Amino acid sequence: MKYLSLILSILITTQLPSLAQTSGNAQSSIKGDFALKNVHTGKYVRIKDANSSNGTPIVAYSPVNWKCVTWEFQPTPSGAHTLKNLFSGKTLQPLHGDPKPGASLEEQPIGTTKAQEYEVIPAGKDQYYVKLKGTDLYLTPSDPDGATNTNILLQPKQDGDLQRWTLIEQHPTM
Repeated sequence: MKYLSLILSILITTQLPSLAQTSGNAQSSIKGDFALKNVHTGKYVRIKDANSSNGTPIVAYSPVNWKCVTWEFQPTPSGAHTLKNLFSGKTLQPLHGDPKPGASLEEQPIGTTKAQEYEVIPAGKDQYYVKLKGTDLYLTPSDPDGATNTNILLQPKQDGDLQRWTLIEQHPTM
């Protein structure tokens, strides 16, 4: 009986967490500094013109290893993430904190609204959906052709790979 209890204890502590991670809706716990690269366009998510002013638009930009395109993924107690920009120290949120379909993203200080937490959801091998927590809205480039400095929006889920992202680990110096 003592051994059965020990075996059950080992199974519970080692197998249940891995089973939770493999469910279809399991959220990924990611920690570190990454660029968000769109699968469809190949563009990164950036604060426009490396401007650290509140309200600066969040846009698509060519791949570079700069702080203004690098986001520190900070896990939250709810299992979501706050994305802190390495250049500005701020995060992205819907324009005026209003999470609605088609809302552009802007840069704001962390903690100014509830609309700053994102769920990072596995979407295939090394790909993710990035969804605003508590909504059905996903990070989406406004231009499917990938024009530089076009807005990143929040949109309902779509078919295809326009809302899929890869995480590129970065350690920028500028």
